[in-house]
Amino acid sequence: MATASKIESQGRALLQWKATLETQELLNTWTSNTSPCNWTGITCRYNGHLMPTITMIQLASIGLEGKLETLNFFALPSVRLLDLRQNHLHGSIPAAISALSKLTAIALSDNNLTGIIPSELGNLTRLNLLWLSQNQLSGSIPPTLGNLTNLQSLRLSTNKLSGTIPLEVCVLVKLRRLSISRNFLVGSIPHEIGYLVNLNILHLSSNSFTGSIPQILGNLTQLVSLFLYDNQISGSIPLTFGNLTHLVNLYLSENQISGSIPTSFGNLMALKEVELFENKLSGSIPPPLGSLKGLTHLGLFNNYLSGTVPDELVNLTNLIDLQLENNSLSGNLPQDLAKGRLLKYLALGYNNFQGLVPISLKNSTNLVRVRLERNRFTGDISQSFGVHPLLNYIDLSFNRLIGTLSPSWEHVSI
Repeated sequence: MATASKIESQGRALLQWKATLETQELLNTWTSNTSPCNWTGITCRYNGHLMPTITMIQLASIGLEGKLETLNFFALPSVRLLDLRQNHLHGSIPAAISALSKLTAIALSDNNLTGIIPSELGNLTRLNLLWLSQNQLSGSIPPTLGNLTNLQSLRLSTNKLSGTIPLEVCVLVKLRRLSISRNFLVGSIPHEIGYLVNLNILHLSSNSFTGSIPQILGNLTQLVSLFLYDNQISGSIPLTFGNLTHLVNLYLSENQISGSIPTSFGNLMALKEVELFENKLSGSIPPPLGSLKGLTHLGLFNNYLSGTVPDELVNLTNLIDLQLENNSLSGNLPQDLAKGRLLKYLALGYNNFQGLVPISLKNSTNLVRVRLERNRFTGDISQSFGVHPLLNYIDLSFNRLIGTLSPSWEHVSI
């Protein structure tokens, strides 16, 4: 009888929570006439001849409205997974959630939760996944999260968190994903993040981080995605980034990074997207970038780059988006710059380019936007452009071009 009453008490706790929700109709299978194990979103575990116990609550993306504070967590000691993502939950995350001592995953992302991240979450030492992103959580990141030594994925992005990154987080050596973008965090990026050698994804963008990028980040050789954009980071790009040979996405844009683009980027053969725009980078575009044959996006605009566009860039035949505008680049462009024919967005305006517009653009039928304004291009534009059915904007102003526009461009903003 004791085991039977256990599942019944768990069911009663969930029914009491349902009664406080504004969207009770979404849980119409939750009734006292049926076993909780048959309810929507509920999974039970059976231990041989014993009665079942609830181990999973999975109610993601069903439109729930209500509060977590009204759920009696103490009645659900065997729950291992709590997934309430993409609902309309409001109120705070109660400290009592730490009563779920067997939890391995909490997913509360994309709700309307407010208040602080309770320090008691640090008691849930079995957690390997903690997703709290896209809420309105405030306060600091609790240092007690450093107790979660089994954690593999920590997502706190898109909240209102403030303060610095606690060094305690940097001991979570099993982390594969650390996402704390789009908050109000300050201070420098801790040197100790370089100890998280299993990281695949590090997203720190859209905060107010200052100081330089730690050289030790070059130790994170498993990184696939590194987002540091939209901060106040200064200093140069670490030469050690040449060690990040698994990197696919590198976003360092909208900072105050100076110095040159490391030639060691040519080692990063997995790169597909490189966004370094709106910084203070100087020097030339390194020819080894032409080795990155998988590159689809290269954004270097709004910097202080000079010199010519290296001929090696013609090897980037998978480029979709090439943006070099508003630098001090000069000379003739490689005529085969667009030979891959995949180019959609080309922005070269506000430089000192001269000579002919690349003839390879003529066969680039995927072009959508082209900006070549305020250079010193010469020649007949009818020789450089052809039929571009997707083109919706082109700016060739303030050059020395001649020729007539194609009649097929009558729908294009010029």
